[in-house]
Amino acid sequence: MSERMHATRILARRRIQETVIGPGLYLAMTVGLILAAALIVGFVRAVDSSGLNFESSPMYDLIARSLAGAFGVTMVDRIFAEGPYLLALYAASAPVLLFLAIGSVFRIGLERKIGAMELIAYGPADGTSSILAAFCKDVVLITGYLVVLVAFFGLTAALYNLVLGPAFLTALVAIPVLAFSVFAYGVFASTLTDNSASAIGVFLGIMLLFGGIVLGSFTVVTGYVRTLSTALSAIVQWVSPLFYWTLAIESGEVGNTVGFVGSLLAQLALAVIVLAAAHFTIRTRGVRPS
Repeated sequence: MSERMHATRILARRRIQETVIGPGLYLAMTVGLILAAALIVGFVRAVDSSGLNFESSPMYDLIARSLAGAFGVTMVDRIFAEGPYLLALYAASAPVLLFLAIGSVFRIGLERKIGAMELIAYGPADGTSSILAAFCKDVVLITGYLVVLVAFFGLTAALYNLVLGPAFLTALVAIPVLAFSVFAYGVFASTLTDNSASAIGVFLGIMLLFGGIVLGSFTVVTGYVRTLSTALSAIVQWVSPLFYWTLAIESGEVGNTVGFVGSLLAQLALAVIVLAAAHFTIRTRGVRPS
């Protein structure tokens, strides 16, 4: 094992321990599980003798109207075709994913600002080891949280006589791969600036750009907005993790295994490229702002 990989493993283990003993991760997990539970219980209450009746649940009535107004009725049918678990999975994953990504961006920026990363770099580690450790920490913790989610969803499915359908399983495989790219962009953003606040701003700006382009491709709009979204998408989509994620989801829905696997591999390749860019950036700019 190379010195860099050994240092990465040691630093990642320490970062995992520090995150696990703190309250932030559990708060994010609690928020995610509460959102998931509310969506599942609300869905059960919205089912009556005639089938799924959104009007019988104020929460689902609001969700259905909002989705239909922004994306069309077809999107509502796709999301709830197999029950509440697809939406619940997305809602439950988002708080933890954002907590981990933003937390790592903030910490890397802070360590660079106060000289902590410079101190680590005097030993067998270097700046690349430190940012890779943050990435590995996030990967391990999001994977563990998804295992908790699967157990939670399995229990609720048995309790309410629901089914975890193929679309849910497809999304379950795609989400951690999406998270890898998001974490990679977080690490990359933290190497571009000289402090935590600006690093978080860069990261959120990148994610909002990618998210806005994807939402624009689904939104029911015409004219200038649609044209602008299409033009931006053609340029930015190849470096957007959300683009490959949507390709994977769409391929999974139609049973295109080759397209699904190919999209996931492209997503992983993107994460590797972004991490490589972070490596060269931290090596060029140094472990401490000038």
